[in-house]
Amino acid sequence: MELKLLRDGDISVVSLSGRIEIEKAQFFKNACLEKFKNKNIVFCMKSLSFVGSSGIQSFFGILNELNVSKKMNVKISGLSPDFRRLLQFTECSSLEVHEDIDGALKSF
Repeated sequence: MELKLLRDGDISVVSLSGRIEIEKAQFFKNACLEKFKNKNIVFCMKSLSFVGSSGIQSFFGILNELNVSKKMNVKISGLSPDFRRLLQFTECSSLEVHEDIDGALKSF
C-alpha cells in the first residue's frame, strides 16, 4: 500500500493506493498514532485495490478504534462499492463515509 499525504488547513488527507497487507496492520496503526494523533484526517480509498475481506475489515477496525478512542478524528472518502458493502458488515459504526474528499473536508 502506498500513501500520499496532503494538508488542507488543519486537516490531513491521506490517499491510499495499492493493496492492503494484513501483516502490516499494526505497523499502519502505530504510524497513524505517531503522525496523526489528535488530528483531523481523511483517508481517501479511491485508488485502493481489493484485498479480500479480512484485510479490509482489519483496516476498517483500526480506523474505527482510533476514531472511537478519540486519538484522531477519522473520515473516509472514495470507497468502492465492494469496500462500502464490506464496511456494512463490520462493527465500525463510528466511521463517517463520504463520496469524495471535498465532502469529507466540509464535514469537519
